[in-house]
Amino acid sequence: MIHLLLIAEESLASSQAAALFASTDHKIIRKDNFEACSSLLDSGVFDLLVLPSVDLPKTLTLLSSIRASARTVPVVLLTTEASAEIEQRAYAAGADLVLQAPLSLATFTRATRSLLTVPVRSSPSTPPLPLPGPAAAPLATSALEVLRDFSRVLSYSLDHKLFTQHFVLKLREILSVNRIAIFLEAMPAATPAAPDGRGKDRLTCIAAVGIPNDLLECIELSRQSGIGQQITRSGQILRLDTETAHPFPAENFKIRREFEILGCQAALPINDRERILGVALIGGRVTGSPLDNTELQLVYHLLEELGLAVKNSWLHHQLAASHQLFSDVLGANTSGSLVVGADLSVLHANRAFLRFLHGEERVKARLDFSELPAPLAAALHDLAEKGRQADPFFLTSEKNPGRTYRISLVPFPTADRRLPQPAMALVEDYTQIQAVQRAEIEASNLKLITLIAKRFAHEIRNSLVPLSTHHQLLDTDYDSADFRESLKSALGRETGRIQRFTEQMLFISQPAYVTDEWVPVGPLLREAFKQASRSLGKEGRLEIAGEQDDTAVRIHRASFLHALEEIFLNGLQENPSDGRLQVSLATEADATGAPRLSLRFRDQGPGFTSENARRATEPFFTTRTTGVGLGLTVARRILENHAGDLAVLSRTGPDSPDIVINLPLL
Repeated sequence: MIHLLLIAEESLASSQAAALFASTDHKIIRKDNFEACSSLLDSGVFDLLVLPSVDLPKTLTLLSSIRASARTVPVVLLTTEASAEIEQRAYAAGADLVLQAPLSLATFTRATRSLLTVPVRSSPSTPPLPLPGPAAAPLATSALEVLRDFSRVLSYSLDHKLFTQHFVLKLREILSVNRIAIFLEAMPAATPAAPDGRGKDRLTCIAAVGIPNDLLECIELSRQSGIGQQITRSGQILRLDTETAHPFPAENFKIRREFEILGCQAALPINDRERILGVALIGGRVTGSPLDNTELQLVYHLLEELGLAVKNSWLHHQLAASHQLFSDVLGANTSGSLVVGADLSVLHANRAFLRFLHGEERVKARLDFSELPAPLAAALHDLAEKGRQADPFFLTSEKNPGRTYRISLVPFPTADRRLPQPAMALVEDYTQIQAVQRAEIEASNLKLITLIAKRFAHEIRNSLVPLSTHHQLLDTDYDSADFRESLKSALGRETGRIQRFTEQMLFISQPAYVTDEWVPVGPLLREAFKQASRSLGKEGRLEIAGEQDDTAVRIHRASFLHALEEIFLNGLQENPSDGRLQVSLATEADATGAPRLSLRFRDQGPGFTSENARRATEPFFTTRTTGVGLGLTVARRILENHAGDLAVLSRTGPDSPDIVINLPLL
């Protein structure tokens, strides 16, 4: 049985060393801290001490304290990050073994087997030999130093020029060469403008060491000639080897000239694993010895990483520029905009939104979600947390009294459509828009009232003219039988006209009637036709064809009769000489398959033109000099209250109807 002491809180032990608790060969004792087990360590009961780590500096301090108290117990340090630097620090603090967590039981058993074979107890007079460090300590130390030095370059990773300059300085120090120059193509445009193809052919020096600045200002490489062309075509390392007669195409003397001007001996491509971004030129060693192929190969791969870093820097620059452009657009927008993240933190609020929230006197630079009006905050919360889209709504601002704002919410779904999600609120000042709408409604109402007054005044005046004429002749001609007959006819005709106007207005203004009676349609048609003929004072003839005229429909009798009378009046007025009207009845199915009764009306007049058919049911539309143009409007409204419809058609053939009404039979 192996006795193992684990110093860690329960949550940390479960996450990093859970596999050890399943072992039947280990006796695990867990303590929260070192103070709780210091006396046990002195007893020498434990074969191994396991120390999980989250905060490395704190753990190393604890390790030093443990090692000072218990020198003989092997210590195994568990860390979630494995690197040579961490191992060196852990070994220096007294660890005997460093393992990466979480680990399996088999891995732990094999790794600690050698520690368990080493005597962990011995007499004080013969102290145990220290465990040997890693075999490649000098090499590891050298690699760590290089890694440490290059890690300093990372702080400049968002600026490709500074990044490259520090890269060149460190590369020169490692290679011990007299000069290095980095030539790159121009950075892509930050905005999505049309790219300039010529800009990618010119390679400009962005970082150099050991070469005079005035010389660098005067020289550029090109993809169309010299070193730039050869590197772009081949993608291979190019060397100026004085012992070789033809190190590159003999006819391309420009390559040799560029090497000589810059004082370099090798040119290497800088690529991003997709294409070549530029060229690196390297001089000779300060000792005069040449660079060997192994070194150049390593530099080649290092420059590839540089190319990737440069590309990422360019992409970041483009992203930042696009973000700034988007922010400028939102900021300049006269409508307010607010963008919140998935955690409801305010990511953006333009000045228009801040003015809506705080008024003109105080425009804050920063905004918190808790400052939003309650209706807006609740709607944004529902959209971000629950994905519940709210319809546009209106708000008033306490800081801007008398103004009304329209709020629209826009979600920004994530790629995997998971919630919560970012969202944006758009705030539009609707005060002027509502004022214009109210003005338009008032103007429309005034126009309608004017039209109603004009039409009714005209019709009532026409009705009053014959009555007024008879009134003037009443004293002198009353004894005449012809006068009395004319007066009787005028009173009946003109009062009937005025009564019809009032009934039209009542049918328009009153709510829908209850259709509570089943009545055969034939008698209704004949009764309505008779009333229409009486109103006009002329004889007519009604012809009913098609289905049986005893087909029953469910109606409100008074209103339905009035609608039929309006249709018959319209037809009789179009037939000054022939008062014959035709009605065809047919039972058919509507679009849903439900049965309905179709009534098709045709008079002996010329019919409706296409324009008049389109406008026939508009209020106050008429083609005659008499009437107010409400007849078919009232008829359509009554039929719609009966769940039916009315259509006015222009004729397409000899049997085409002028008006068609449909009524349900259920």
